[in-house]
Amino acid sequence: MAHTENKKISVAELDFDAIKSNLKTYLEGQATFADYDFEGAGLSVLLDTLAYNTHYNALYTNLAVNESFLDSASKRSSIVSRAKEIGYVPYSATGATARINITVTGTSSTPASLTIPANTPFSTSIAGKSYNFYNIDAAIAVLSGSTYTFTNVDVKEGSPLTFRYTVADGAKYILPNLDVDLSTLKVRVQENSSSSVFETYNNQENILEIDSTTPVYFVKEIEGQLYELEFGNGTIGKALANGNVVTLTYMTTNKADANGARVFSYQGPTLLSGNVAVTTVIAATNGSDIEEIDSIKYNAPRSYTSQNRAVTVDDYKSLLFKSYPEAESINIWGGEDNVPAQYGKVFISIKPKTTTYLTNAQKSLIVNEILKTKNVVSITPEVVNPEYINLSLNVTAYYNPRITTRSINDMKALIVQTIEDYNDNHLNSFDGIFRYSNLTSLIDETEESIVSHIMTIKLHREIEVAYNTNQTYTINLGNPIYASGVPEESITSSGFFIPGNVNVMYLEDNPTNKTTGTIRMYYFVNDIKTYVRTFGSVEYASGTIVLNELEISGIDSTTSGIFELFIKPQSNDVVSVRNQLVFIPDDQINVSVIVDQVATGDQAGGSNYVFTSSRN
Repeated sequence: MAHTENKKISVAELDFDAIKSNLKTYLEGQATFADYDFEGAGLSVLLDTLAYNTHYNALYTNLAVNESFLDSASKRSSIVSRAKEIGYVPYSATGATARINITVTGTSSTPASLTIPANTPFSTSIAGKSYNFYNIDAAIAVLSGSTYTFTNVDVKEGSPLTFRYTVADGAKYILPNLDVDLSTLKVRVQENSSSSVFETYNNQENILEIDSTTPVYFVKEIEGQLYELEFGNGTIGKALANGNVVTLTYMTTNKADANGARVFSYQGPTLLSGNVAVTTVIAATNGSDIEEIDSIKYNAPRSYTSQNRAVTVDDYKSLLFKSYPEAESINIWGGEDNVPAQYGKVFISIKPKTTTYLTNAQKSLIVNEILKTKNVVSITPEVVNPEYINLSLNVTAYYNPRITTRSINDMKALIVQTIEDYNDNHLNSFDGIFRYSNLTSLIDETEESIVSHIMTIKLHREIEVAYNTNQTYTINLGNPIYASGVPEESITSSGFFIPGNVNVMYLEDNPTNKTTGTIRMYYFVNDIKTYVRTFGSVEYASGTIVLNELEISGIDSTTSGIFELFIKPQSNDVVSVRNQLVFIPDDQINVSVIVDQVATGDQAGGSNYVFTSSRN
């Protein structure tokens, strides 16, 4: 009876062996196979076949279903397709853009104005490889004296291409090249091949601004990272008619390869037989690759939520990540959360992919072009530079050479690589947190011969100096500073000069108690500190340092050449707040490796153990 009751087969298992076991259990519940030896009979082969077929179909179905959802999809084509359903088009590859001035002198004639046509080439070279840049729009200069000066001309790296389609039923309008920079795409339509009248079509994201006569096109990414254009249907956007000719001009690009180019030479046709000189205003930047799939999965749902407007923090992030692909990390906060509070503002800080800070021109583009028509009218966006909290790490590792073939130098290199990997994977972004215990665990796991290690950290905060100006500097670390309550320096500085004094000056804190302290200035005479004055204040718990009325005339050239504070943190964990980024520079990683003689058995009881201080 026990066998006849078990007639249902389980369908929850996906593992091959579990599927086969379920089939056997089902058959054993039938009276016909009650005492059947499945392993010793030919029916076992049939069960293997059934289990294989079931397992294969289950696996295929699981993968197919996963590709139907943005969160679980792994193929780019599936992710792009899911993103398209919510109106998101992944950003394309982008060519590096530079800003130049062009002067033309010694011309054979002197008309009132001179024009450099669009798509005029300018060449440059990086690491021995040549790149061509082109001005997207024509530039016009007015004669001044005997010189024509073209100012602030934007040039973009790439190769200009032109493609034409004749409109017909079922025709597809595809850009047949990889690495297309969609920002350079221009679409013109003429009534037929013999017409001399061209109508310009524009890309439009907001269908509320489109009627049946609006000349627009829409872009979508298709298989193979190519792009296809779609046009209006006569209800949403102007429809094309058979026989129309669509002309597409665009550029393909080398993406980030040309970033940093700063020396350009004119390669276009002669300009009135004159001499052409090019000077660089802004070096080439913003070249980037096509949007990666992880970025698409992150940005697409947020772009849909924002509905092409900037109201919430996530709205701003989504718009900026999509419209400014050069951004590596972005942080947004309201004026009410700023220190000090500034109501009616929203603050934006961007860490670029290839540089440390945005230029003024890039900040202006973000505020006046990307956000101007999308943010709330009563809110003023302001782009502020990131502030870097550099960590200085001193690591002393103890290891047992009897269980490894690696030398001390090998061990040191491995530990340095571990720290650099931690920095790349967990820091250098606005949401990065330096977690002391996580890094110490990784260091211990670097090599099995590492017995233990001691690591101390110190914060380095660079300060931008207003030279020869009596200035108040306020530094909000957002991290508590170590406070012992006794005269023990937690804050020191690099060397600098003040007007009327030839000595190299330094700063240090002087604790009043465990809560507050002052800042005092001093210089050395025969290695003895001579104090000049006490000024400024420190709030240890909040990590706020104020340097009152400090006038700096120069920086000590024997040091780093920058003015920075060196700070002992209260906690070994360091967080990023607002526009701060925690970062471990390669030159601030100091590693030493010591043989642990206790672990090797060369020293009994640790009587001559080499101690390393755990304090800075």
